Amino acid sequence: METVRRYNYRAYPTRGQCEALSRLFGACRYAWNWYVRQRLTDWNFNRSRPSYAELSAKFNRTKTEKALEWLTKVSAVPLAQSLRQCEKAYSAFFRYVEKHGCHLDHKGRPLGYPRFKSRHCGEQSATFTTSARFHVRHDHNARWMFLDLPKIDGEVRLRWSRDLPSRPSSVTVMLHADGTYEASFVVKAEPKAPPKPRHDACGIDMGLESLASIVYSDGTREKVAPLRALRKAERRLGKLDKELSRRKRGSNNYSKTRQAKARLYARIGAQRKDLAYQLASRVAGENQAVAMETLCVKGLMRTRMGKSVADAAWSTFTDRVDALCAQWGRRAIRIDRWCPSSQVCSQCGRRDGPKPLNVREWECPQCGTLLDRDWNAALNILDAAGLAESLNARGGDVRRRLASAGRDAIAREAGTHRTAMPH
Repeated sequence: METVRRYNYRAYPTRGQCEALSRLFGACRYAWNWYVRQRLTDWNFNRSRPSYAELSAKFNRTKTEKALEWLTKVSAVPLAQSLRQCEKAYSAFFRYVEKHGCHLDHKGRPLGYPRFKSRHCGEQSATFTTSARFHVRHDHNARWMFLDLPKIDGEVRLRWSRDLPSRPSSVTVMLHADGTYEASFVVKAEPKAPPKPRHDACGIDMGLESLASIVYSDGTREKVAPLRALRKAERRLGKLDKELSRRKRGSNNYSKTRQAKARLYARIGAQRKDLAYQLASRVAGENQAVAMETLCVKGLMRTRMGKSVADAAWSTFTDRVDALCAQWGRRAIRIDRWCPSSQVCSQCGRRDGPKPLNVREWECPQCGTLLDRDWNAALNILDAAGLAESLNARGGDVRRRLASAGRDAIAREAGTHRTAMPH
């Protein structure tokens, strides 16, 4: 069964093409703001909600005015797509209000209407559909592919990384805050065959000392070291902040420093995403079932650990695991948010109460087992999901070694390599 996917390519437009794309982004932004203004005006003065067809026809008539002749110098398709995207945003807002009966989200925060866009926003984009008759050209084994867009002189160079599996239904050209351009194609692709699983199940405990502590049903375990990309770049970010504060706002030097800061943030985000996606692909590919805890990341972001929680990118990893498991026919199980995985001894089941974060090892007062906080939590998560049957069949000694914090176990598990438990 074919699935709809996005294929992204880095774009390298010429200076003239950059100017043309800048005019196009401005026109799309004007179309969005015009739609928002019309909706607000009609509601405030007439208490009416005009349809998309009415406003689209009105916008087409407005473009013929002499003051707006510049809108006719860009393709009409991206402008129509901007109007349609704004209508979708309004529909989603009213759908939520109708379903929940209030203008507040589930956290009690007020929801707002679609807002006006600024030329200083972080990302600008324009979408072309097949009606725009864009064309993609790529020679076999060539390093570059070329995108021909209406009313853009010449072909835009794209850095080729993989072939498009089918004819794209649309392409979105984006300008990011760091000054880089990207072309994103929507295509239909056949799903790849899922990898053969090596384990029946695994339990994952997310953390800050270790990004993920994973216990497998075959009696092996591993810890994945955190990347801490933001922490490593803090010194450079501080220098750029100081440099930016000394620049005159609106000057070329201010723009250069702002883009340098945006490039560094983009690099940090790419590093986080790369680690999360690679780990999620391996976890979902090697296991028939994956058990994870349900984390309140937004709540943790408001604590003193907020920066470290954001740097760990837990949600990026867990969401990717969910998506891959659904795509490959695997089971992704989220245990209850209030499951006391760090308070219960995985050997005897005794609940010993909450423990501060600096307690990384503790001894169960009932069975006397020296437990590693992360290993023990991962094993409890595996139990809570009902996936520990094959592990239990290996005997209690295997469970004890999996959750153990003994010196010999720590020595064997230095780094992120997997360790097999003898049985």
